[in-house]
Amino acid sequence: MPEIIPFDRDFSDPEPDRTTEVLVIASQELIRDVVRSTLSAVDQVHVIGESKQGDAAMQAVEELRPDVVVIESQIGPDAEGVRSGYRLKAARPSLGVVVIAQGFGPDVVHYLSGKVGSGWSFITRGAALDPARLWRAIEGASKGTGVIDPGLERSASETGVPLLERLTVQQARALELLAAGISDTGIAARLDLTKAQTHSLVESLYQDMSIDAGPRVDRRVVATLVYLRETVRLQN
Repeated sequence: MPEIIPFDRDFSDPEPDRTTEVLVIASQELIRDVVRSTLSAVDQVHVIGESKQGDAAMQAVEELRPDVVVIESQIGPDAEGVRSGYRLKAARPSLGVVVIAQGFGPDVVHYLSGKVGSGWSFITRGAALDPARLWRAIEGASKGTGVIDPGLERSASETGVPLLERLTVQQARALELLAAGISDTGIAARLDLTKAQTHSLVESLYQDMSIDAGPRVDRRVVATLVYLRETVRLQN
């Protein structure tokens, strides 16, 4: 089990000018854009490429030889981000792996206890939007140290993280605008996104909120009602 290390841990590099080369892996283009944008504020990191998960990621690692891969993981029955990271690290043991996850579930605990070792970092989506915290996770993984975001220190027996806390920053902002009656065009303008990016963002929001499409379902209304319910719950 990786050591749980606070994000203020000093990983002072004897080669402070050395740049860490990072490959970003995520199925959704929007997620890749967000991570790349966050890392653009980190001088010590050079994003050398992006890839979807699966065989494309394996090929990208072989060709680009990054120091660290940052993988977005939808935590579910398959824990795909963890599985991808394990396959990549098995092929190249020196590779650092940063998994962006929603929370610890039984599947992640299983993999942590049985298969992952040093050189892994697990952080929340919120932490991945903070350049300093994302860099800390990358730095730790590149040094071969296991780093776990305190926000993920949850046992498998817990019932889960509140819905609104599981959303990314952009998802949360989109939900607030949606609940205020702002159209997709308005959301795009407010968040400085393209039409396609806004569509992907809203669809990911519905998916993560488990709001299925249907002939009798107005997903915007359902999302608004859920937002109001969860906001009241968090305030109480």
